[in-house]
Amino acid sequence: LISIYIFNLLFFEFVRVFTMPGSNTNYLIRDNATGVTSKSKFRKFIWLTIVFLLGIVIGIIPSIVVYIRSSHTRFNPSIPSGWNIDDYQSNSDYYNELTEIYDFNQTHNLRLDRLSSPQFHPQHGKSVIYLRKQYHMPDLNGSTTTLHWTCLQTNQTKQLTQPIWGVNDQQFYWVDDKTILFLSNRKSDLIQLFQINLPDDIISLTKFIEPIQITDYPLNIDNLLVNRQATRLAFSCQVYANLSVEETYNRTKTEGLSGELVYKFDKLFIRQWDKCMTGRRHHPFLVSIKRNPKGIFEFISTPKDILFGIDSDSPTRPFGEGKTQWSFSSTGNLFAYTRQHDEMSEVAWSTNLDIYTIDLTLSNWISKCITCDNLATDTDPSYSPIDENILIYRSQSVAAYEFDQYKI
Repeated sequence: LISIYIFNLLFFEFVRVFTMPGSNTNYLIRDNATGVTSKSKFRKFIWLTIVFLLGIVIGIIPSIVVYIRSSHTRFNPSIPSGWNIDDYQSNSDYYNELTEIYDFNQTHNLRLDRLSSPQFHPQHGKSVIYLRKQYHMPDLNGSTTTLHWTCLQTNQTKQLTQPIWGVNDQQFYWVDDKTILFLSNRKSDLIQLFQINLPDDIISLTKFIEPIQITDYPLNIDNLLVNRQATRLAFSCQVYANLSVEETYNRTKTEGLSGELVYKFDKLFIRQWDKCMTGRRHHPFLVSIKRNPKGIFEFISTPKDILFGIDSDSPTRPFGEGKTQWSFSSTGNLFAYTRQHDEMSEVAWSTNLDIYTIDLTLSNWISKCITCDNLATDTDPSYSPIDENILIYRSQSVAAYEFDQYKI
């Protein structure tokens, strides 16, 4: 709008100068004395022409910029609400329909399915469940991640959960012969805990298994970890250090409605890698679980934030994961986790991660630091599968040096 306004001013000024009464509009006149074209008149004409053309350019440039940007913006179609066979095309079907031969390029690479997180059958190990991420063919707008089962003896495969664009299953645990616990955003935009029950004969499945939702928190949960006995589980949630999940949600909602566009930082980090530290922390929550008469897992206690009141993250930022930085002991009665030792601005130049353990059989859970003598990094605790008195972890010995060698 500003460019158009400037252009209009220049244009009307151009018109005014050459059409106003009394002005000499004979631009190339002869000087009576010399018979030579007046240089001053000619220069005035040239300058006004340049100004006029410049105004046109100023007015056109924004339009060109908008056009270029819009032409490079990918169309983002609305995500289909459910599985539609007319809308779905598998990777193999897409390429089988091609009539020409193409060299493999980056676009083809993006179309490939992603298989991840395989887990063996918890008893006999003769089958595997894994995650499969598929992209919307052929435009690559949208994806879905689902659970799949494969028999290692016959190579037969079954898809367990229904693919829905924008829905992603993740972080699953094959708890026993018939039960899988996993995280997903199947029922809402929030990631919650779900359960599926496997039939005796999986290969005879003719339809997808309907997941059962277990949690319904107002915030996303992450980093699922289940002990071997399936009596306790841990998950993380981004909360304010001294607030519960519900209180954090209410505060976040209030802040969102306030219209404020400024964050106040009173300590480091302000930003780490691509994440700004705006106040919330990854805190681990522990809870006891059991099956109800219908075979569905339920929480039998209120999940407890074991870092409540502590301004620190576990898993640690920016790359920590619960599956590597948390561990249940072989009996399921001990829990080990990694967190940043410092809570103040020292975190910006410190590498001091420490390992803490909790005895879950006590009524009052107290975190005990077992590596505080080392001022460098101690991380990734893992209890022995047969002896809860043995814990292995990775450790550095040079403080404040990120690239120090890890030792076990």
